Amino acid sequence: MTIRTAATSLASALIGVLATAAAPPALAYDYPTVDRVEFVHMCQREHPDKPPHEMLYKCACVIDKFGEAMPYDDFVESSTAFYASSIAGERGQVIRNERVAKALADSFREQLGKARKSCFIN
Repeated sequence: MTIRTAATSLASALIGVLATAAAPPALAYDYPTVDRVEFVHMCQREHPDKPPHEMLYKCACVIDKFGEAMPYDDFVESSTAFYASSIAGERGQVIRNERVAKALADSFREQLGKARKSCFIN
């Protein structure tokens, strides 16, 4: 191997390493904007006694915590099971009795509790 070939190989390797290091990391917040906004609005409605501006920040914090903790598809599945389990009557009973749906709802409930606590929502 000549010095020129070695230098070219080293330069190519260095460029590859630098390109990888310069690439932005995958965002944990890959949730669609509309879903994030809907979550924040719903969260704000759950706390009408608090100032809307305060809850905007706190509720945005909660959805950010979800983004850090679970991929979007897992969020959709677990939140769907969680909210569907609150449906009254036979329809809700089907969800509450389904083992997989119950586990998903419990997972969402646990993550929601952690997120609310870390974002100072009582």
